[in-house]
Amino acid sequence: MKVNGMVKDNADNTGPRLPWAGKRVDTTKVETELAHLWRMSADNMRTSQNVNVRTSVLNLVICAPDLASAHRASMLIRDLSSTHIARVILLILDPDGLPSGISTWVTLRSFPIISDIMRHSFEQITVMTTGTAIHEADRVITGLLKSDLPVYVWWLHDLPSDRSIIQRISDISSRVIVDSSSFARPAENIRALSSLIQTLPNSALSDLNWARTAPWRELIAQFFDVNEYRPYLAGVTNISIEHAVNDPGQQAPSEHAIYANPIQALLLAAWLKTRLGWKLSTAYQPHETTPASGSYGWQLQRPSGPLTGRLPGIGKTGRLGVAETGDISLRPRVQPDSAIGSVCLVRLDSVRDAKRASFSINRTDDQHVSTLVELDQGARPPHTVNVASSQNESKLLQAELEIMGRDLLYEETLHEVFDLLE
Repeated sequence: MKVNGMVKDNADNTGPRLPWAGKRVDTTKVETELAHLWRMSADNMRTSQNVNVRTSVLNLVICAPDLASAHRASMLIRDLSSTHIARVILLILDPDGLPSGISTWVTLRSFPIISDIMRHSFEQITVMTTGTAIHEADRVITGLLKSDLPVYVWWLHDLPSDRSIIQRISDISSRVIVDSSSFARPAENIRALSSLIQTLPNSALSDLNWARTAPWRELIAQFFDVNEYRPYLAGVTNISIEHAVNDPGQQAPSEHAIYANPIQALLLAAWLKTRLGWKLSTAYQPHETTPASGSYGWQLQRPSGPLTGRLPGIGKTGRLGVAETGDISLRPRVQPDSAIGSVCLVRLDSVRDAKRASFSINRTDDQHVSTLVELDQGARPPHTVNVASSQNESKLLQAELEIMGRDLLYEETLHEVFDLLE
C-alpha cells in the first residue's frame, strides 16, 4: 500500500512470524520499542548482578535475498560480540513478494564477553521489504541508523539484478562487504563490483574471498624470498591454478547451490599478473575458456627490461631480454573434502639462463597444502603447511569490520579480474 507516494508499513499481524527477529512493530515505533527493551534489560541486570556492556562503534546493515539467509546471518553475528556493534539492521529484499510492503521486527542481542557476568548487547532491527517496496529500502534504512557512526553494508549471496538498489544502499555506507564465494553468478557479479568501485568514491569495498587468498599469496611470495630462487621470478612463463568444484553427481539441491566458483582462482591469477607486470594484448586472445565449469586460459605479454620486485619483500629480480608471452590457466578440480571455489593448486613454471624451475603449492587435504620447488638438478624436500580450505566466516567478517581504509591492492586486483573476463 502507498500513502502519498510512499510505501506504508505492513504493521498488522499478517505475514511471516519470525521468533528469532523479536517483536514486530511499526517502523515509526522502532526507537520507542528499543528504548523499552533497554529499560527491561537494565532491570534484569540489576536483578541478576550482571554487567551489561553497551557500546556504540558502528552500524552493520546486512542485505539478504530471503528469510533463510537473514536467519543464518542473525545466528552468525553471535560470534561478533567483541566488535561492539551498535546496531544491526537485517534488510530482506524480496522483489517477488506480495503484497508490496515493509515489515519490521526489533530485539536486543546479548552475549557473554568473558563470562556470563559481563555481557555485550546490541540492537537488531529486521526489515522485510517485498514487491515494489524494495525501492524504498534505502530511505527506511537511513531513518533507522544510529547517527554519527560509520555504516558497514554486507551483501549476502548474489547482488540484486537491479543495480540502482545496490547503488542507493551502498551510497549511505562507509564500507561495502561481499563474499564472492557465495556468488551463483560469479562473472556477472565481479563485473558489477568492478563498476561499483568507480561510483563509490567515499566508500571502501572488500571481499571475504580476497582474505581467503592471503595464505596463498604469502606462500607464493615466500618462494622468492630465498636468494637462490629469486632470479626465477623474472623467468616465469606459465601459471597454473586449480580450484575446487562440486561433483555434479553428488550436488544437493539448494536455492543457493553452487557447482563452480572460480573467483578465488581469478583473484590469484589477476594478482600474479599485476605483480609480474604481464599485460593483456589484442595479439593474444583467450583460449580454452568455459566459464560454466570454471575453466579459463589466457596468453599474455611479459615485459622486457628491468623487472623490479612487485611481490612483498622482493627487490630487483633481473632483466628479461625481450618481450615474450606468458600463459595463465585456471582449471576445476573435483575435491570432495574442500570448500567449493577454494584454491587447490598454484604452480609457477620458470626458465632462467636455460635453467628450468617450478614452484607449486598443492592441496593435500582439507587442512593442509604441500609446497614444492623443482629445479633441473632435482626437487627440494616438500613442506607441509596448515592452510584450511574453508575459513571461519565470522572471523573473516569481524576482521573486515575493524578496517576503516580502502584496500587499494584488492581494488586493483578486482579491476584486473574484470579485464581478464572481458
